[in-house]
Amino acid sequence: MSQPLVDLQTHGNWVQVFNEARRGVQVTDTDFAPIPAFEIGFLFEAHILAVRTSSTTAKAHWRFAGLLNQRFQIGTGGAASPLPVVTAGSHATRLNRSALIQFERLTSNYELLFEPAYWLRDLQLTIWEYRGNESDTTEAMLRGLIDTAERIEVKLDARSV
Repeated sequence: MSQPLVDLQTHGNWVQVFNEARRGVQVTDTDFAPIPAFEIGFLFEAHILAVRTSSTTAKAHWRFAGLLNQRFQIGTGGAASPLPVVTAGSHATRLNRSALIQFERLTSNYELLFEPAYWLRDLQLTIWEYRGNESDTTEAMLRGLIDTAERIEVKLDARSV
């Protein structure tokens, strides 16, 4: 399988597309209802994301923030489709950390659902999309082979004259 070749260190290749903070609803003096899932209301096309989670009330030893799920409609899509929305990939995220996440290119676009850990009382989720140029190692190898074949062809043509 090929690997992408991307420029992750250029600031202009990243666009912040989502930033939202939520708090769990206090039910009693000591209990909170879990933070509902972040259903991000638009389709993603980029398959490389940077994701940051943060909480101001989390205990210092807590590490797990939640699951980031890539989902899409199989079949024809829409409400008329008898086929379901499926989860294609899932990534665990760490609390108060940033992560580079790459989803498989199974479709041209997809939706994201973030399910926070049920014990968190507050959570901020920020997502950046990589919008820079992408090529892959397979394309680079093919370009190299084509260049080599063209050089060989030129040398063979020169000998036949």
